Parts: sequence; C-alpha cells; structure tokens
Amino acid sequence: MKNVSVQLQQFVKESLHPNSIAGQPLTDGEFEKWQAFLVSAIKTLSDNHLQTVFVLDDKKTNTAELINFVTDLSNTISEYLTRYSKVWQRNPRATRIRQSYLSTCGLFEDFLDVLSKRFPKIAAQIAFSHYSIFQVKQELRLLAASATLHLQSQQIKSDIVAIFAKGLNHIINQRTLKRADNNYVRKLVAALIKKNFTDSAQVIDFLIINDFNLPDFFIFCLEQWNDRISDQDGLIEQKEELLDLKSHLYELSVNSGLKSPWEKHRLYDELNKFLSEKYFLVKERLKINLHLANDDRYHTHRKRMLVNLSVAQFGLFLRLLIEKGILAKEHIGELFSFFAGHFYTPNTEFISPESLQKKSSVVEHATARKLKAILISMLNWLNTNYNLSNYN
Repeated sequence: MKNVSVQLQQFVKESLHPNSIAGQPLTDGEFEKWQAFLVSAIKTLSDNHLQTVFVLDDKKTNTAELINFVTDLSNTISEYLTRYSKVWQRNPRATRIRQSYLSTCGLFEDFLDVLSKRFPKIAAQIAFSHYSIFQVKQELRLLAASATLHLQSQQIKSDIVAIFAKGLNHIINQRTLKRADNNYVRKLVAALIKKNFTDSAQVIDFLIINDFNLPDFFIFCLEQWNDRISDQDGLIEQKEELLDLKSHLYELSVNSGLKSPWEKHRLYDELNKFLSEKYFLVKERLKINLHLANDDRYHTHRKRMLVNLSVAQFGLFLRLLIEKGILAKEHIGELFSFFAGHFYTPNTEFISPESLQKKSSVVEHATARKLKAILISMLNWLNTNYNLSNYN
C-alpha cells in the first residue's frame, strides 16, 4: 500500500502540477493514461486497505490516515484548479486539463464517499475536502433556512428563532466542516421539521434534548432561568424553583436525542452544573439567614423588621428613594442586600436581594398603581396632620 500511496502522491504533486504540464503538448492518449492510472491506484488503495484493516489492531488510525491522505490529494487538485489557473490555462489543451482536474477530484470524492459509508464513525471526525465543501454548505444553508421558516410559521418568539438560526449558521460556516457536523445539522433539521411546537418553551426543550451546545443558546438558557429564579421573592421560593428546574432538566435528559459532535461536555451537563451551583448558593444564603434569625445575640444587634408591602412594591419604593437622591446610587447591590437582610414582608420571610433589585426596575403596572395609591395616602396624612392642603 505504501508503494501505491507514494506513486499516487508523486503523480498528483509532481506530474499533475500546473508547472509540469503547462508547456507540454498533451495528447488524448496521455489524458486517458492520466485517468487510467488514477482509477487503478485508487482501486489498489481500496483493496489493500480492506485486507489491512482485518489484521491490524489499530484499524481506526489506519483508516483515518487513508481518508486524510485522499482528502489532501483532492485539496491539492482543487488548489491547481483555482490558485494555479493562470499557469495551466497557457496550455492549448487548457479545457481538457480543467476537465481532467475536475474528474480527478471526482474520483477522489467517490472514494471518500465509499470510505465514509464503510467507516462512518472514523470519517465523521475528518473535514470535507475543498472540492465538496461548497455543495455541502449550500445544501445545509437551504436546510437551515427551511427549519427557520418552520419555526417562524408556528409563532415562536423571534429571539429563540434568531438564536437557533445563528447557531446553525455558526456550524455551517466553519472553515473546516467535518462530516459529523454535516450529519448533526441534517438530523437536527429533519427532527425539528417533523414537530409542531405550541410555544417557545417546547423549542428550548427540543434543543436541550438534541444537545444544541452552542454558546449563545447556553447563555440564553441561563438568562431565562435567572429571570425565573429572580421572579421568586424569597429564598425559600427560589430554592423550590431551582429544584423544579433541575427536575425538568433531568426529565429532558431521559429522552433520547442527538449528541453534538463537538469535543466538550453535553449541554445537559453544563446546564445541570449551573443549576446545582445556583442551588448551593441559595441554600447557603438561606441557611445563614435562618441561623441569624434564631440567634439571640444577632437579634440584639440586627433586628429584622416587617414592612407591609409586597416585595415588588418594596423594591419600587426603594427605587424612588434612590432616584430622588434620598439613598445613594453607589453600591446598589450592597444597598438591596442590606434591605433584604433587615426587612421581611407578610408573604416573604427571607427576601432575595436579587429579586428585590430586579423588581425595583422591572415594574408591573399594577405594582406602580398600588404604590402610587400608598404615596397619595401618605400625602393626605401630611395634609391632614400638618395643615398643608393650601401649600404647593
């Protein structure tokens, strides 16, 4: 096999180099010999490889080397076609030379297709040749567009559709696209188009099940979950929400889906790690608050006070104090941590600082209207008790 490989490599990189054939008066017979040698050499390579893999322990290495070898030869011919086109175009038989170069690439691609079908797991980790990559990417872009249209037709939120489309394009537009990437995109799109989604949450679950492990989608999931967690006013409620998320994520992991072809942890593992760490932090913060609440020495120095507002109303009230300069804007995080630690509401014994801060800026109309009524009642009290009705 080594002799055939050496002969084939020399033929491609020396005999077929544009500088070697540019000035030669090539005949039809020589073009036929060119084709015949390639067909014979590729057949010998194939036969030798089949005999070798049955006796070698390291079949994977042997096959990968052969696929890389043939891919390199195909890339070399592709380079002749493009980078060296001005050289071989000087030959009177330039049209025939071009056809023979294309035919050579075609023979190599046919052999690579045979190898990839015979050894799919090994071939999956090797990039497509330059000759075939354009067509493969064009096909994948059409599939990605059809998948995006499928989601848009089902009234899925634009942000998740955009993240999905961007993720597919990121995979497709890689400089070196592997067969595993191609297989993943095709299977993912095929599975997605078969499904009808009623909301964006189902799309997110589908992508988690199918290991859509791309940075933008991972961050999107974290932001969604952080919003859900911070919507919970108290630490106890946040702890319960995190347990619900972990339970849901585990249920998704039980479903069989695609495995991303990239060399990193599964998306499930990364998301579960985030939830576990978040749960630990909330649990520790709650433990500290419970310990302090039951500590007599703590009560003498730092008593927690009841405020008869909801957490959302309390957050907006603090926002008013900040915006009007009554409380300083510096160290906002510490400020909300202070009020969360020193006050509690009728429905929330241990306020989450993050929730309090979020609800000071993300305000529902009903909350603002209720707080306005409270402030007006405070003004009326001042007017009544200090005779301020006639003062502006």
